[in-house]
Amino acid sequence: MSVDAAIRKSLERIQRPVGRGFPVPPIALVTGPRLELVAGDPDQPFWIASIDKVFIATLIAQLFDDGHCHPDTPLGELLPADEVAPLPAAAGIDNARDVTVQHLLSHTSGLPDVMLPPRGFTTECSIDAVGANPARVWTVPEFLRQADHLPPFARPGERFLYSDTAYLLLIRIIEEARGGGFGEQLRDRILDPCGMADSAAWVDAGAEEIDDLVPRLAPFWLGDPGRDDRRAFAPSLTWGSGMGGPSTANDLVRFQRELHGGRLCDPAWIRLFGAPRSRFRPGIHYGTGMVALRFGGFFPLLRGYPEPVGGLGYTATHMFYYPEQQTHVVLNYHAHRRMQASFQTHIRLAGIINRYG
Repeated sequence: MSVDAAIRKSLERIQRPVGRGFPVPPIALVTGPRLELVAGDPDQPFWIASIDKVFIATLIAQLFDDGHCHPDTPLGELLPADEVAPLPAAAGIDNARDVTVQHLLSHTSGLPDVMLPPRGFTTECSIDAVGANPARVWTVPEFLRQADHLPPFARPGERFLYSDTAYLLLIRIIEEARGGGFGEQLRDRILDPCGMADSAAWVDAGAEEIDDLVPRLAPFWLGDPGRDDRRAFAPSLTWGSGMGGPSTANDLVRFQRELHGGRLCDPAWIRLFGAPRSRFRPGIHYGTGMVALRFGGFFPLLRGYPEPVGGLGYTATHMFYYPEQQTHVVLNYHAHRRMQASFQTHIRLAGIINRYG
């Protein structure tokens, strides 16, 4: 099969009707020196969800570059004591002393996740609770206060647990270090330098600006597939609440080009962030700020496929870079319930990149 035929076949699969529950087709963009595939509008903003963790890690890397801190800096040197003290801690552990920036970045802090609380516990900001009340706008301190009644997961460094709590603390570290809000710093240090104008438009947007922006935003579903959550949830998507914000496929590629080109931070930090440390699911490995895909973990016959690094979001959003092929993959499947479908597509695209990229 020729590369053109392979791309055409993939486009046909991506653009097939997806059913009544999710009435819009996915957005897909593959771009590199030898490949170009576009499905949907690559300039349509969509909520990137936890892909923003790569942005957060990049801003932390800039703090490393500036000498403000380093991976082994403990939490107590970077945040006020009254913010650290209420956080749950294992026996004998002092979070201010024992939890480091590296632990936060790599999801090994031992802190429970306020958005995915431990079994038998609830929070007002769990994914289910947010989905049931998408109009509520949370602040980072409000999120963090929801951890005070949860049990610690482990001692720092002992075990991996995906933790939104850890990245909320990283946001607070960024704010404390430079004295400005997270959204403002994200715009000034990443979005504007990378030419991500569609993403920057949402930073600290007010009610009137949001009303103007929402009609262009791609729909997404946090829970019930019959209810499009974009309008109710939009006030939370201004990049300051810890919930991420909207970007476009083209903007995410602009970011990756600058990041992996070494123009946002020292490339040594990018290598650290992308190196796999902990298996989340077969084929999905978390590093220290990024996700690494190992396709052989999905199917043994895929061993030898390229190994991209990047980010994943709860609503089946993907942003990955294939270093050897210098190729980018961005996907938006609009809903967590479509995560499996998004990976089926990504695996097919990885096959094309492996063969032709």
